[in-house]
Amino acid sequence: MAANESDHLKSLIISTAQELWEDKVALGKFLNVVRRSEGFAPLADTLEQSEVRPAKPTFYGVQSTEFQS
Repeated sequence: MAANESDHLKSLIISTAQELWEDKVALGKFLNVVRRSEGFAPLADTLEQSEVRPAKPTFYGVQSTEFQS
């Protein structure tokens, strides 16, 4: 997977986690799907263990802003 494509996926995952943050059931289901994606299980684990809503993807060093409003 190209680095740019990886950044796009990370941005989408983080942005979706932000949107689902209040609905813990939906968030959990989404993160379980993310864990099945090669290379993204650690990101899903980090997001699930966080006690605060995730920051914007750029906070994590993700350069893609394609999925941000």
